[in-house]
Amino acid sequence: MSAGTDMHAIITACANSKHHEADFRTKARSLPFGNLSDVSAEWKNRLSLAPKISVAQDLYSGRSFSLAVSAAACVKARLYVVSAGLGFLGSEQPVPAYNLTVSPGSADCVLDHIKPSVSGADWWQTLIDLDDVRATLISTDGLILLAVGLAYLRMLEPILLDLPDETLDRLRIFAGSANTTLPGRLAAQILPYDTRLNGPQSPIRGTMIDFTSRALHHFATTVMTDQPHGGIVSQTKHVERLLMPWSLPNVSSGVRRSDTDIKTLLRQHWDRTGGSTTKLLRVLRDELAVACEQKRFARLAAEVRKEGGLA
Repeated sequence: MSAGTDMHAIITACANSKHHEADFRTKARSLPFGNLSDVSAEWKNRLSLAPKISVAQDLYSGRSFSLAVSAAACVKARLYVVSAGLGFLGSEQPVPAYNLTVSPGSADCVLDHIKPSVSGADWWQTLIDLDDVRATLISTDGLILLAVGLAYLRMLEPILLDLPDETLDRLRIFAGSANTTLPGRLAAQILPYDTRLNGPQSPIRGTMIDFTSRALHHFATTVMTDQPHGGIVSQTKHVERLLMPWSLPNVSSGVRRSDTDIKTLLRQHWDRTGGSTTKLLRVLRDELAVACEQKRFARLAAEVRKEGGLA
């Protein structure tokens, strides 16, 4: 791998929390019902008419997004944002205020307006030019640091799998619990961060909600200081050495919630876990600190799956 002046890239996800309030017409809840093509065309038309009120980097708020911005500044990387509503954005791209998600349970879930049903990846591909995104990644001559949740990984997966080997070798993925669900060609590029990042010795503790951004930030401020152009094998070993003395977080008893509350939480996190009951249970217990006995959880997850027609 070349060294010296290579420009790195960081890819992060958009955030529900924003600095600007969206007009009703750029909230997905106001969209008509229809097929994928018609709903996408209407959404893109509304975006084209909406005033640009910010650049992408200044639209989103919250810890996870802020950590990605900080990491990009630290390693002088170009920052890109994967957005369910706007596509694939450069950090300085002018954007309108909007509310749109592909996560079930939200009033602004665009998938609720589309029949027949489609996936989040199907929707996102109507907003982007796959060849343009692929060309952007190939043109990056440094490391490509990807820190997004599972739903966004699914959106990006076809592009990533189509990258040439030389580009894929420079990809670093911060995947958290998604590391067992990716194809082998991508799984080989995952850095070995685990829940020790949430433990007592971690300098950047938090929950699994902002895990990928915290792992990215830790990597940018530690490993890349010593190995800014290292290969995946040497950088993986470096991460493992740093995490070795750290212990797992203490697991405390979760709070009790009603069946209705738990089913609402399952819908909200269904898409980013791919509907995996194992991952959903971990979200409830580890991220949300909700107590739920396994048999009860299985019953509630089955009910949500059946009533929502979810995969």
